[in-house]
Amino acid sequence: MQNTIKIPTIAWGIAALVFFPFFVPNSYNISLFGIRFLPAVFFAYVAYRTYRSGLAPGAGPEERALARHQAFAAVALSVVSVILGIGFGLIRPPNFNSVMPSVASFEGKYRDPSGNTVEFLADGTAVIVIHGQQAIWKWSTYAGNRLKLEPDPGMIGVSSAMCDYQLNGSSLRVTGCEYAMQLTRL
Repeated sequence: MQNTIKIPTIAWGIAALVFFPFFVPNSYNISLFGIRFLPAVFFAYVAYRTYRSGLAPGAGPEERALARHQAFAAVALSVVSVILGIGFGLIRPPNFNSVMPSVASFEGKYRDPSGNTVEFLADGTAVIVIHGQQAIWKWSTYAGNRLKLEPDPGMIGVSSAMCDYQLNGSSLRVTGCEYAMQLTRL
């Protein structure tokens, strides 16, 4: 059964497609591309090898057991890799926030066109500097690309807001609230 598609071939092919850089979320930088491209090429190569070197027509029980183990290894490695990829933010299905808060998708420092800055910290603190004046806010994300902004308790006359956000590469756009802004990652 050489040069035929078998279960291990299909499993390794699916693993290659899962890691292919086409599915890289929001940011297309070269390091993330490389992280995704190398496993995709490796899995595609293994799929090709299983296609080319299949079981001989009179394969014995040991050879069949080896083929089953290869299929199991392909599926198990793909599932574990996808779970780790989602956890570390390398794979991000639509509207899925990372399960690890330390790698939230838009943590970092941003600047608006006027030169004001916003820094989203891992602990849920946002440091906003507008015209040299610094303010501390709290931020948290919710399903459906929702962002909650809460002012520091010492800020009088400023209210909390639930906003929508959209992250495209290094551009963060906050809309749907009084604190709408267009930011670019520094």
